[in-house]
Amino acid sequence: MDINKLYNKTSEIINGNDNFLIITHTYPDGDSLGSQVALYQLISQLKKNVVAVCNSELPYQYKFLPYFNKIKKDLEEINIYGKEYICFCLDCSDENRMNINFKTLKDNVKYIINIDHHTKNTNFGHINIVDTKKSATSEILYELIDRHYRKLLDHKVALGIYVGILTDTGKFQYNNTNYAVHNVVSELLKFNLSPSEIHRNIYENESLDRFKLIQLIFKRIKYVESCGLIYSYVLEKDFKKLNLPYSAQDGVINLLRSVEMVKVAALIKQTGRNCFKISLRTSDSDIDLFKIASNFKGGGHRMASAYSDNGSLRTIINNLKKYIKDNI
Repeated sequence: MDINKLYNKTSEIINGNDNFLIITHTYPDGDSLGSQVALYQLISQLKKNVVAVCNSELPYQYKFLPYFNKIKKDLEEINIYGKEYICFCLDCSDENRMNINFKTLKDNVKYIINIDHHTKNTNFGHINIVDTKKSATSEILYELIDRHYRKLLDHKVALGIYVGILTDTGKFQYNNTNYAVHNVVSELLKFNLSPSEIHRNIYENESLDRFKLIQLIFKRIKYVESCGLIYSYVLEKDFKKLNLPYSAQDGVINLLRSVEMVKVAALIKQTGRNCFKISLRTSDSDIDLFKIASNFKGGGHRMASAYSDNGSLRTIINNLKKYIKDNI
């Protein structure tokens, strides 16, 4: 089914149903949360029942977003049985990214509508609106709204979409920033958005303890000259000692990426006993980080990807070095 028919079909489903569930991936970012709250506001304006779920800690940097406090942490908080929910899965390249019982979900909802922009999306939905040319899932959502719900585009919807695009383009610095992105943003700014206030909320609203965490990460920096890899790590005990949430490490990877002569930056983050999430970044368009992350069933984009790995910290680091050396 071509993209126009997918948008039309999605609009028909929205108009013809009353109960909606919006799920995004664990450890969400600005795009996943921005698109989630924008869609929440859209469906609320249609006077329909809507609930949002994200099965992990929410990053405090986005607490200024509308409906942030309404996002539930567990699918079990919602009785999905018998209500015939329409389920939107946002910014998820595969069904595992949501950390829920996907079979139970699929068996008990009417439709799953998968909206995403990641490479190699598994098309796990009944309807799959996947456009890898878009800068963000939020940009895809904007297109749906622009085509079918233009009159419902208001400040809250525009704010969510703007935050999604802002963060997934690296504040309009990444190579996914093009004329289409700026055209969308120019339309969003008509709805009384304040770019300086949004930037301050996300990027300039940090506690002193977060900088103590960054100090720890910087002390552990290692550089592998043979492949241009810079990496560091942060442990669960670091977050606990400083009384910081997991999301306090957001953005540190970009500081590592900015070092001269670095080809690949990696930040290793402990998420549980012998469980780690590894974020990868590059500024070199000739390097494909998605290829590296996919070796661990991870995902993302060519220049920004992530994956999970299990084992001791030493094992995680050795695996990282091996795959970087083998692919660069």
